[in-house]
Amino acid sequence: MNSIKMKKTALFIAVFLIKFYCFSQQKNEFRSIAEMNTDEKEMYDLLQKSVMALLNNKPTAKLFPMFKIFEDKKVFVFSSLIYDEPYFQTYDEGSGTATYTVSLHFTKRIEPKEYPEVGESGNGTGYGTGSPRSERTYKTPVEYYLSVDYSKSNNSFQDRTLLSVKKDKPYFDNKFSRVKLWKSNGDNVVNPLLYKIDKENYVSYVDNEIAIYKKDSLFGIINPKNKVIAPFKFKSLRIYKMGILAQENKNFYFIDRKGKKISKNYDKVEVNFNQSFDAVLDCFKVRIGDKYTLVNNNFEEKLPLIYDKINFFNYKNVLTKLLLERNGKKVIFDIAKWEETKMIYDYIQVLDDKEMIVSENGKFGIVDHTGVVILPLENDSITYLPNYSNEGLLLVITKNNKSALYVNRKFLTDFDYDIITSMFGGIKVEKNKKFGLIDTTGKIILSTEYDTLEYIKKVKKIEATKNGAITSFDLNELYKK
Repeated sequence: MNSIKMKKTALFIAVFLIKFYCFSQQKNEFRSIAEMNTDEKEMYDLLQKSVMALLNNKPTAKLFPMFKIFEDKKVFVFSSLIYDEPYFQTYDEGSGTATYTVSLHFTKRIEPKEYPEVGESGNGTGYGTGSPRSERTYKTPVEYYLSVDYSKSNNSFQDRTLLSVKKDKPYFDNKFSRVKLWKSNGDNVVNPLLYKIDKENYVSYVDNEIAIYKKDSLFGIINPKNKVIAPFKFKSLRIYKMGILAQENKNFYFIDRKGKKISKNYDKVEVNFNQSFDAVLDCFKVRIGDKYTLVNNNFEEKLPLIYDKINFFNYKNVLTKLLLERNGKKVIFDIAKWEETKMIYDYIQVLDDKEMIVSENGKFGIVDHTGVVILPLENDSITYLPNYSNEGLLLVITKNNKSALYVNRKFLTDFDYDIITSMFGGIKVEKNKKFGLIDTTGKIILSTEYDTLEYIKKVKKIEATKNGAITSFDLNELYKK
């Protein structure tokens, strides 16, 4: 019976290595552990122990049966792969990954010593006590230690020792002065010991419990026993913190890791639809029919289903409000109080982190972000110029068919002009069908007495026409006056 078992085991290993060789062609930099030499086997074992120490012996921290090596004049890097907790980015619309590259980075000795000095210590070297080396005998056996350090950044002052191991001869012929463990995000690579997935299939997510991949143009989910837990019928499957977002035909809904449906159907789902949103609320945006609401991670609807749009309202680069639309109205929504404010207008345009242009019944004004009126809603229009003054954004306020220049809560001109527009760093004004120039402080540069006023790019000059005569002005010279 034992010989039959041994034959079966040998056959399994042979089949696995053949399959792994085929799989490894997808990742040319990785090789099968069957190809390891003695040092590489020791490095693989050391990497496994270091990873287990880092992740507190978590069962999911097993290395893949593969490795790769990188080497230059200063460093020798030995790497493999593991599955761990999924990695999510708040602004990422696709699936996360639970595959990580783990590496031992060995720093090479510039001048390797053939033998360690007695009492010498350090990462990858030995230390101990005894007679001088020339005596060739030791009262106390010399022990050789190798310590593996780890830090989340390149800052060596943040290093901590994960592992310290010893043996009775130098590690790796004493070629290295130190060794550090690195862990970084990897691709969704399949561990061939867990899953039997054809190399042609597209894998969008995989860990120790599930593998999501596309087969015959549709996505499904299997477990490590190759049992199908979500049939291959979905246009897409993307994993998020609250579950797996499934698209079946035109419907969207969430399923759990066992394939069970855990939410209602939605017509559209926008998860992580703003980079800073998750830092404020554990919600995502959904559309049901032609209306939007916010849903939390327990799939509870946090807003009534009455809104035509849900957008963000950034104040001082902090998300404290939402900009909602319903029944043709723009509504500022207070996140802290979780209620609509009294700021409800036909039109809202955010100017900066202090003020916004608003409109009601065809009239425009300016209010701050608390709703305090800065400029009454009695103007025909408020637009802004691409020019900036030293005091901020330049606005053109129009009332009774006359325009004025405005910035930072004060008027720079009276309502003297019919039209105010930008003109290559300057501001062109029109009054009674005559043209002139003003600067960003409202100061008159050319009085409104010209029939035409144009910037000629080829010669970089202003050409002004008056009674048929053309006068050229250097733009830089004009603004020096």
